Amino acid sequence: MAGYMNNGYGGYAPTPYYNPLQPQMDRLAQMQSQYQPPQQTQIPQTNQGILWVQGEAGAKSYLVAPNTSVLLMDSEESRFFIKTTDNAGMPTLRTFEYKEVGVNVSEPQKQPEISLDDKYVTRQEYNDLRGKYEELYGLLETATKPATEENKKGGRNNGKSSI
Repeated sequence: MAGYMNNGYGGYAPTPYYNPLQPQMDRLAQMQSQYQPPQQTQIPQTNQGILWVQGEAGAKSYLVAPNTSVLLMDSEESRFFIKTTDNAGMPTLRTFEYKEVGVNVSEPQKQPEISLDDKYVTRQEYNDLRGKYEELYGLLETATKPATEENKKGGRNNGKSSI
């Protein structure tokens, strides 16, 4: 494929803008048009902005620019990865597991068991304590009553307390 054109005088002259790499570029374009990526058997990943990888191997092989951190979601398990690179481009990979947080009707949430023995009293203990309180209150009330006429005149108690 030489780059010649008709010069209008019956002869052929080379084109002034002949690209010697054109045949290779044509071949590359032809190969790219024939290439079809393999069909994914996994869940179609239509979420834009979320980077999905297949397991830890996919996270390890994901390329990250230097001084960058990337959140990578695992498409196989309930995990996600944070891959960070330093100035030299050396990566570190951290793996996390996650679970959905919410009210699950089939599984009630477990409350921690708290010992209520030291914080509350039973009804019987309350009734016993109330009885003692009422008895003491009654004694206190009779001891603090003002002296009646009978006590003032030297009644049967002779002015002494009944306690």
